[in-house]
Amino acid sequence: MHSMLQSSIEWKPEFDFKVPVDNWMAPQKDTYFFCDLHADAEAFLRSLKLSGLVAETSSLESVKFTANGHNGKIVIGGDCFDKGPSNLALFRLIGALKASGLDLVLLAGNHDIRIYAGLLAMNFMDDVRQCHFFVRMGRKTAKLFAEIFQQYCQGESILEKSDEQIEAELFPTQDWFEHFPEYASGFMTEKKIRKEIKQIRKKRDDFMQACQEYGLSLQQVYLAARKAKSLFVDKQGEFSWFFNELDLMHVSGSYVFSHAGLDDRMACRLVNEGSEALNVEFRQQLSQGRIFQMYYSEFGNVFRTKYRENDWPLTEAGTQCLRDHHLFAIVNGHRSHEAGQQLFVRYGMLNFECDTQLNANCRQKANMPVPGEAVTIFSSDGLVSGLSGDFPAIKRFHPNQLKS
Repeated sequence: MHSMLQSSIEWKPEFDFKVPVDNWMAPQKDTYFFCDLHADAEAFLRSLKLSGLVAETSSLESVKFTANGHNGKIVIGGDCFDKGPSNLALFRLIGALKASGLDLVLLAGNHDIRIYAGLLAMNFMDDVRQCHFFVRMGRKTAKLFAEIFQQYCQGESILEKSDEQIEAELFPTQDWFEHFPEYASGFMTEKKIRKEIKQIRKKRDDFMQACQEYGLSLQQVYLAARKAKSLFVDKQGEFSWFFNELDLMHVSGSYVFSHAGLDDRMACRLVNEGSEALNVEFRQQLSQGRIFQMYYSEFGNVFRTKYRENDWPLTEAGTQCLRDHHLFAIVNGHRSHEAGQQLFVRYGMLNFECDTQLNANCRQKANMPVPGEAVTIFSSDGLVSGLSGDFPAIKRFHPNQLKS
């Protein structure tokens, strides 16, 4: 562990939180939560070293796991794609964890599902609800396509397709802008539909501009997109395990882990049906390919919510449902913080918000110190530890702190 993090402070929520502490359950094994890796393999490796799961001598080419790595549970809390400098290297590093037989849980983030929907859109260009998802991935995906073209598509022959034919296989036609409101009604409000249409017009231009900045022509983008689909979506793809094994949420002890959070409906479904049943249903919906309806349902809310007015609502009714079943804390990423992990109370639930903006590109734009590193550890003895290179001490929380 880094010397700067040898000291510790008591980690407290911003105001009083009352809970029957005797009912609080710790995870059965030490659980290490990482989130919002956003295509930064080096940041994840540094965070693994900070957590003590891998040896300090580990590299991206050779990862050496410690006893803690073999005995603990690793939860990656979503958003592995986009923004950062090294998409493919990150997935190879996660693949090394998986291949070593570690207890690994992968949770879906909004950027992950957006990539999945975007790559699948090439199969559903005749579906008004689906065909805009490729464009919806936006400029942040350009780096992924640049990496894939460089590593997999060099030397491929020029396609016998015109730019007009390629555009028809990737981008929605003008008719889409006319018909989408009709097909999206019932799933999205009129305000959201108008915003979606406006975004798609802008995102298409932004996406192609970003690809050009990486030196990619439209034909090269098309080659890279097809290869990305074969790598990540097709059954025999090198990284197909990622989407095949995504969970929506993970429950351990009194903690609910997800990318973004919960709403009342999902909270009640969780306690009535259990997380495993919901994860199975989530993966079934992904496998069907046409995921528009899921994306805007309570399932999508789990990886998209920021508890805004137009998100599916979480109220005291939902949190009471969780508390009645000894679930007292939500652990998530999605909302980034610059001073390490944060602890909030929302409608009677503790919220551990663990996105410390790890990826190098966003840190540079935000004038944050580079490099980033962070892990939140939920120990089997009840202690929770927030470690981050952006805070000069370990933040420590224990349910016993809540006793009056």
